[in-house]
Amino acid sequence: MRRLPAIALPALLRRFPTLTLAVPETALRFRQGSTVYGVEALPVAW
Repeated sequence: MRRLPAIALPALLRRFPTLTLAVPETALRFRQGSTVYGVEALPVAW
């Protein structure tokens, strides 16, 4: 399961090369108190 983001994200960016963050990087909120590190949400635009 840990390899999924490492494989899926590059594939997603190849499929949608104009994909960009829909909010500034500083607006991203990271999960707190979770054993899984990551963002709460990842708003994107293309």
